[in-house]
Amino acid sequence: MALTAAALHSQPTNGAVYWSNPAPDCSSLSGESPVAITSGSTVVGYSCYVSGTFVWFTAGGGWVTSISVAAPASAAIGVDYSFYDASGNNLELDTTPFNSSSTTSSHEVSFALSANQPADINLQGATSSAPKYSSTSTGTVYAVFYCPDAQTCANVLPQLFYVALVPMPWVLSAPIAWDTALWTQWSAQGIDDGGANRVSVVIYNEDETATSYTVRVYDSAGSLAGTGTTPSIPPLQSRGDGSFGEGGTYAALLSDLISTPLPPGIFKVLIDGGSKYSAVEVLQFSRPSATALQVAYDSAPGSSSSAASDRRTSRRNLRVESMPKPMFSPLAQ
Repeated sequence: MALTAAALHSQPTNGAVYWSNPAPDCSSLSGESPVAITSGSTVVGYSCYVSGTFVWFTAGGGWVTSISVAAPASAAIGVDYSFYDASGNNLELDTTPFNSSSTTSSHEVSFALSANQPADINLQGATSSAPKYSSTSTGTVYAVFYCPDAQTCANVLPQLFYVALVPMPWVLSAPIAWDTALWTQWSAQGIDDGGANRVSVVIYNEDETATSYTVRVYDSAGSLAGTGTTPSIPPLQSRGDGSFGEGGTYAALLSDLISTPLPPGIFKVLIDGGSKYSAVEVLQFSRPSATALQVAYDSAPGSSSSAASDRRTSRRNLRVESMPKPMFSPLAQ
């Protein structure tokens, strides 16, 4: 798939400047091309960018999802978050900056950060359920970060937090799935005794075909202890110009996917998409705490393939470079 010419993104010329002129060399970011930045019809500079998906958020019904990021010391950054339901459709959410009463109702939030400036955005719940947010909304967040040089983009490291408000407040952190880190099989280790210790999995379809994923569990001796299959998860949505939007995401307790009893003690869980690409999150709940488990590139049983290298496909580059953006203003305080 050939990349289109870089799109022009309207930006202010005052405040945090996250572009440079002349165009920076962005080739170290998986060979990407810089994005032209404009004020009105005038090109003021060019930005490198990095992009990825938070594969699951939950907001409302006693939950808030929080996303934090800070601009590196080297330069300012532009931040763009867009919100989608579990099928990959636009979802309008109410969001507020941390310790602020300023609420934005939209399927997208964009802002600029000066060098060293941190920001935290709370996803309160679906706009349609305001002001009490009694119903829970779930889905994905697509994040794009614009920078005046490749090194600044390489140092951007956002993080998502699940915040339980009641009955026992706690916070669970989860990393972003960068667009450079797609693969077909993933694995993690956990413990699920059906009581105090539970494991849940999230699978985000990063391919162009609707896909059901095979989930296998191996006991402490390395023997296959159970197998399950997810429902078909929607693919990346075609935007009609050669680029692709969000895919579908699916989350479940591991015990709901595996019909046989889970093995005692520690076990390995393997998520197998065949030849289809995905991003995966595995969560360990050990009452009263929880954590996101580290997931690893893996191979299907019997496969001779080696672990994956980072992989960026033109479908995601084209998405960023073909979508105009509104002005990025400083974050409301």
